[in-house]
Amino acid sequence: MTIPGKLGPALSALDAERSRGRASGAVATFALLGAIVSAPWILPQAALNDLSQAILLGLFAIGFNIIFKYSGLLSFGHAAFFGTAAYAEAMLLQAFPAVPVPVLILLAACGVGALGLLLGHICVRRSGAYFSMMTLAIGAFLYTIAFKWHAVTGGTDGLGSFMPSTLVLLPGWRLENPSIAQTYELSASFLIPLTLAVWLILERTPFGNAVQLVRQNEERAAFLGYDTHRVKLANYGLAAFVAGVAGALWAIANGFVSTDSIDLTLSTTVIIMAFIGGTGWFWGPLLGSAIYIFGSDRLSALTQHWQLWMGLAFIVLVLAFPRGIAGLVALLSSRLVERRDG
Repeated sequence: MTIPGKLGPALSALDAERSRGRASGAVATFALLGAIVSAPWILPQAALNDLSQAILLGLFAIGFNIIFKYSGLLSFGHAAFFGTAAYAEAMLLQAFPAVPVPVLILLAACGVGALGLLLGHICVRRSGAYFSMMTLAIGAFLYTIAFKWHAVTGGTDGLGSFMPSTLVLLPGWRLENPSIAQTYELSASFLIPLTLAVWLILERTPFGNAVQLVRQNEERAAFLGYDTHRVKLANYGLAAFVAGVAGALWAIANGFVSTDSIDLTLSTTVIIMAFIGGTGWFWGPLLGSAIYIFGSDRLSALTQHWQLWMGLAFIVLVLAFPRGIAGLVALLSSRLVERRDG
């Protein structure tokens, strides 16, 4: 088929631009994951500990962004899944110390994923502010349970002393009093394959296409025969599962779980992390988490009012670069390519 007039060259240019975008995205992805893998051999212990916190919160932020980027729904209560999984993992480790840790992490995450599907039946029937308020109410409800149910959750005292002296990774493979580097490697061994699998599901499968179609035009998707409620519900459950893996790993990495892991402050913080990194890029929240953790650590060493300065920096970033750091990098890259081609 011949494309008449100037339309053919325009489409060719568009295809070339998309190809460059995919290529640059792939390079950035491998660079980011390569940095995560190589960190234990490069960074000192203190920085590695900060990075360990960053990648776990980054995984949590990716879970949030699965809902925001792909379904267009802003959740104000996503810490409910993160914190519930953290508490569940602490209880599982205390009750079944001889069971391999990966099994316990998956049990906690699957339980939270099922909780996400249950709660999602209520939430995803709403959109816009109504969805956000529903998630806020659910988050507040689960926080209240964790705060009041002292016999199970420890209340404000939290749960400690649940970590066994020996972590069973696989039959015959144990870690005695795992170091910061070993805990980091355990976190990275879950983060990398999980995020790659989720990225492929959302970007390269019919399910991912359906999720994005429902976001763009729900009425058209329904007209084409998609069950839009089930599509949004499945994506919501996937986001809860990812947050659950992050929460379970968080309990192991810190050896302590408190209401801080399920409160509304954390739900707000994860939104900030996602927007700093850039919600338009799948890996943006992971980048935003690293910037937030290292930035807050350095600012807190300089001033007691670090949260004020962090808040001001976030406001400036959102106003100047609404697509976040990833969007800024993409803009600069495209301009460099234009200059080179020009």
